[in-house]
Amino acid sequence: MKRMKFRWAMVCSSNQNRTMEAHSILKRQGFDISLYGTGSHVKLPGPSLREPNVYDFGTPYKHMLEDLRRKDPELL
Repeated sequence: MKRMKFRWAMVCSSNQNRTMEAHSILKRQGFDISLYGTGSHVKLPGPSLREPNVYDFGTPYKHMLEDLRRKDPELL
């Protein structure tokens, strides 16, 4: 019998940081996983609750990281 490979989808309102981290961990473990958001933008924590870092859906993680590092050079 042929073994079926599962594909996984993660859904989050704004593709928040915790969802992105879970996606990264599961991807490294070999899961076939995709991320989806139901909001209008990706929102990551910012300098305050009222000032999140906001990106359009489809923005590559690399671009987000570069932008965050530009805003805070001490970001690891």
